[in-house]
Parts: sequence; structure tokens; C-alpha cells
Amino acid sequence: MAFNDFLKKAKDAAASAADSAKTAAGNAKAVLDEKKQAADAKKAEQERIAAEQQAAADARAAALLEQMAGQGGLLDIDGQTLLSFTADYYDRLYLPAHSVSASKWVLHPLDKKLEKYAKKDFPECALDAETPVFLLIGKAGARILLTTRHLWFKSPFEDTACYVAGKLPIAQVGTMAYTCDDQGNYIFTCNGVELINTHHGFEMDPQSFAAYADRLARKDFVITDEQVDALIQQKIGDKILKNVREYAFEDELLLYFAWGCDSITAKDFVVCTNKQLVVLDREAFGLTKNVKQFYYEDVTSMSTLQETSGLLDLALTAALSLCTLQITVAGNFANLQNLYTYEAEKAVKVYRECRRSQKEADKQPQVVIQQAAAEDPLAQLEKLNKLKEMGVISDEEFAAKKADLLAKL
Repeated sequence: MAFNDFLKKAKDAAASAADSAKTAAGNAKAVLDEKKQAADAKKAEQERIAAEQQAAADARAAALLEQMAGQGGLLDIDGQTLLSFTADYYDRLYLPAHSVSASKWVLHPLDKKLEKYAKKDFPECALDAETPVFLLIGKAGARILLTTRHLWFKSPFEDTACYVAGKLPIAQVGTMAYTCDDQGNYIFTCNGVELINTHHGFEMDPQSFAAYADRLARKDFVITDEQVDALIQQKIGDKILKNVREYAFEDELLLYFAWGCDSITAKDFVVCTNKQLVVLDREAFGLTKNVKQFYYEDVTSMSTLQETSGLLDLALTAALSLCTLQITVAGNFANLQNLYTYEAEKAVKVYRECRRSQKEADKQPQVVIQQAAAEDPLAQLEKLNKLKEMGVISDEEFAAKKADLLAKL
């Protein structure tokens, strides 16, 4: 009897434990369901808010596009002309005396990865149908991308994770401006409408962009060596120009100028004229300096040697990697190290163009103009006498001509 009671108590205890466990499980499930419902509700609310914010951002973009519509003419040129001019402007007027590492304006074809970054910022951009011309990089994802077909814009919308983004056909682009205000804000406007306003820029870019837009407006796509020379002088200032003129004469045109890399033993500058390459090296904290001059007519070859170290994880990696410029003179090698790739390649390009011009000038035939020697008056007088004897001229005519000739003696 006692054993049966024990079994019954054990069975009741087990049942009670099972009921308690079931109740606990039910309570836990209820709590989880409640948390899930709360999370779903929160997510739904966040999605609703995000959708409302994106709708507001889209409405803002539509309003901007409406404000910009109805104008045009600035880019009334074919895509290839736009690309060619931009490449020429970048190469000859933008790069000299410019710090590309600090710049926020990426021009075609500064970086071969420009298309990659354009696609990342504007995935809707069909790069098989339009080619990037330039990219302006602002803070917090603000971007301006000009292609051969559209002006794309993207700017943070208020204090949200959304962007005001859109595209304007380039046929409707009437004006473009990139300026810096008194508070250090870099502002891009199209047709007078502000598209980005960011405290993230480089002081030399607005001036360069203004000159670029002005040339587009005037359809002035021809860049002369004299214009390059004048702009470089303006960029480097009178003090540096005075240093340059110690080695480059007044009749030499400055075709390229590069500041040195940031190190104690850095180059002060590298300058290419239409006649020579000059490199000024500073050593021992500027107490001593070395100057190397290479006249193009003495240079056998000039080439770049790529370095695998020093690569930067930036959009401009290709342009900012370091390399060595190798110059061959009279069979001897001179290596200029720690040049940015674009600096070295530009120096090589200037050298080749100047050497080609010199060789073409040497091939031109030398035109020598010789003045006919004046005939001896006495010989002419003898000829006149023979003409009188032959009856070709009269005595009066002979006398008059004789008087003229005698006056010349």
C-alpha cells in the first residue's frame, strides 16, 4: 500500500512538472511572439518612415529637375569632342602645379577606374551607352557625375539615410558652377540650382573648374603652349617662378610643373619647358639643394619604371602610385625616384612632343634668299653704247642713261 502511494505521488509529481514545463514553454513562446511582433512592428515602422523619407527625397529630386529644365547649350557638342577636350584640359591645364592627391575633382582620363567608381555611385548609369567625363566627390556620399549623355547628381537628404538623386540630359545643361563660400562649403550648381553643398573639397579645384566651364561656354577647345605657360606661372607664384628662372630662360615656355612628394628629402619641384627638364632636390631640411638639368636634344630616351610599393587604397590609386623616371644621356642612366606616376608620364610626354617638334623643324629645308648682285655701272654703260651703235636707242636716250649710270659711280 505504501509502495502504491509512493508511485502515485511520483506520477503526480511528474505530471505537475510536465504541466509546469509546458506552462513555462508556453510563457516563453508568448514572450518571443510578443518580441517578434514588436520587432516586426518596429521594422514596419522604420520601413514606413524610410519610404516616406525616400519619397520626400524623390520629390525633392523631381523639384530640382523641374527647376533646371528648359535651359541648355553649354554642352552642345558631341561626346567625343567633350571627352577629347576634357582629357586635354586635364593634361595641360589641370595637372601642372596641382595636387591630385588632395583634389576632389576626378577628370577623364585621370583614373582608369573612373568607370568603376561611377558605377558604384550611380548603378543606374548605363556605362555601355555613356562615358564618364568627370566626377566631383563630396562628403557623405555627395557626388556629381557628368557623362557624355547626362549630368547625374546625388546628395544626402537632410538627416536621413536617403539621397536626393537624379539625372539631367546634358542637352538641358545651360550652366555649371563649382564654388567655395566664406564658410568653406563647396557648392555645385547647374542652371543656377544647387545640387550639392559639402564641407569637403580642395581649394584649387573651384578655380580650375571655372576655367573649364568657361571654355565649354565659349567653345574654346584649343589650348596653346603660351596659355599653359601663363597658367603655370600664375599657379606657382612669383617666388617659385624666380627660382625656376634661375635655370629656365625667359624665352622658354613652361609646359609642366610638379611639386615634390611629402618627405624631408623631397623634390622642391620638377619643371618641363619646351627645351629642358629641370629637377630641384632639397636635402638636409633645405640647407642644401641639388639641381639636375636635362636638355631634350641631349637625351637619348626617357621612360618610367613602375614601383610595386607605396600604392594607396584610393580612387586615384593608379595615378598616385610611385615610379622612377629613367633618363638616358650619352649612354648613361639618370634615375629620378619617388615621382608620382602621372608626373613621370607627363614629363615623358612633354619630352617626346618637344623632341618630335625639334626633329621636324630640322627636316624643313632651309630657304636662303640671295639678293642679286648689282651690275657694275661701267659694264652697263658698255652695253648701252653697243645698243646705240646698233640703232636700238637714240643718242638722246643714250645720253640720259649715261648720265644716270655716271651718277652711281
